[in-house]
Amino acid sequence: MYALDVIKNSALAKQLGGPPIFHDGFLKHVSISNHQMVLEIEILAQNNPLLNHDAMVKLELNQLKSFYLGAKDCDAHILVIHDLDIQKEPPYLHLKLESKEGYIYEAVFETIELKKG
Repeated sequence: MYALDVIKNSALAKQLGGPPIFHDGFLKHVSISNHQMVLEIEILAQNNPLLNHDAMVKLELNQLKSFYLGAKDCDAHILVIHDLDIQKEPPYLHLKLESKEGYIYEAVFETIELKKG
């Protein structure tokens, strides 16, 4: 389950009227610099009742402590997301991203910001 108290005050949650559901979508772009990881994700509206159409979202993971991402050949997107979960495991936040193929990717960080991309 999402750490809702962490993301409910984000810019995106305020814009949507609540936190988005990250289930079934596409990871389009990842950038890492200066202890920050930015994930650009396309959320499919069919699985998110707050969206009228598919939406691009940026997850900014700040004060990045560690991460694991796999590499594969990609054309239109890096991977197909089956599930994205954010949990608070003190003292950090943990992001777990499961691909449609069943691979798990993780990141450990201190704060998060969600923005409409």
